[in-house]
Amino acid sequence: MKRVKVLTLASGDSLSVPVYTISGRKQGAPSVYLQSAMHGSEVQGSLVLALLLDYLEKNPPLGNVRIVPNCNPVGLNNKRGEYTDGRNDPVRGDNWNRKYFLASEGLDFDAFLRKHKNASEPELHSAFRRLLKAKLTAIKPKGVGERLALNLQRLSIDYDICLDLHCANRSVRHAYVPEFAVDDAAYLGIPFQLVMPQDKFGGSMDEVFFAPWAALLRHRGEGSIPVQGYTLELGNHEELSLAAAQADLAGILNFLRHRGIIAGRAKRYRPLQRSLNNYRLISAPVGGLAEIVCTLGKPVKKGEVVIRILNFGSRPKFTEIKSPWAGVPILAHSSAVANEGAELLKILAENP
Repeated sequence: MKRVKVLTLASGDSLSVPVYTISGRKQGAPSVYLQSAMHGSEVQGSLVLALLLDYLEKNPPLGNVRIVPNCNPVGLNNKRGEYTDGRNDPVRGDNWNRKYFLASEGLDFDAFLRKHKNASEPELHSAFRRLLKAKLTAIKPKGVGERLALNLQRLSIDYDICLDLHCANRSVRHAYVPEFAVDDAAYLGIPFQLVMPQDKFGGSMDEVFFAPWAALLRHRGEGSIPVQGYTLELGNHEELSLAAAQADLAGILNFLRHRGIIAGRAKRYRPLQRSLNNYRLISAPVGGLAEIVCTLGKPVKKGEVVIRILNFGSRPKFTEIKSPWAGVPILAHSSAVANEGAELLKILAENP
């Protein structure tokens, strides 16, 4: 284990990130990079990675594995009373998970492809990875958010798969999956999966991991994308459960078996996979005290009451909100206290 320095505090002390690297015992096996808690309150993944480290100590992997639990100590330590206010950089206000660098930005793909026109597929991939590493090495980050993100990208660049473990308000387990990897994603053990277009870029860790390769494929017009990046949302933020972590670990181990990173036979699950365009939001039409009356993970019908808001005007008033779509609610507002416009419920709709 080594530690990567993240931030020097005003006191002169410093914060650092633990990095565990386990060498695989089979040459040529795929490799995986895993990190957790980029948002400080999303801690369930850190427990899962602790269990994974224990498993790998007893069962050495076939492929290389790098694990970075508690990858953002700044967010983890950013408390306000009992609440971990660790979603955004407290200095700049930016979302920690949107500070990554798109390493392929500004690259002359045509010149690169001409230079390597006679290269084999593995040679082309190796050359492109070297180019991405050089771009990341040359970047001069501004502020702690960019420096943290850049360090994590540099730690992950040599790996074939990235699993970024998050949590989401109050939610059931769900994952963000690139469209070219939906078959492999069926082995994750995650019941609900949002399928992302490979050419749309939003700036999260999973996207910066595979987006440069998607751009190379687009310019090349043939071949495949040799890397995969996923975001796994492991339940509610601010909560920790050993029993749930053991189930989360089972899904990740199953996926690693499927990809040949650890030994064993994998099981294919049957997740509900729908386009990211099917992920729909219900916002609060008025402020008040909001009760989510549907059950997360259970289907709702179009027109079914899913939220009830108590608002005090001249007299107490209840506002019922009906779902505009049939689908499965998978994420809800963390607090019953909601201002007008608050994002109260997200539904994986059937036909939005």
